[in-house]
Amino acid sequence: MTTRVSNNQQLRSIEMAERLDAHRSAMYRAVQKGGPAAYAVRQDRIERTWP
Repeated sequence: MTTRVSNNQQLRSIEMAERLDAHRSAMYRAVQKGGPAAYAVRQDRIERTWP
């Protein structure tokens, strides 16, 4: 199981969608590594936050 989280709850919906779209390939690669895991979707990258 892999979970994505945003690191800024003040983002507008369009900004969240843009981040998710911009980092789609990185998220797919993270899922392929297996889980469980949680990732923060930063402006310029995704970052594993757990475990």
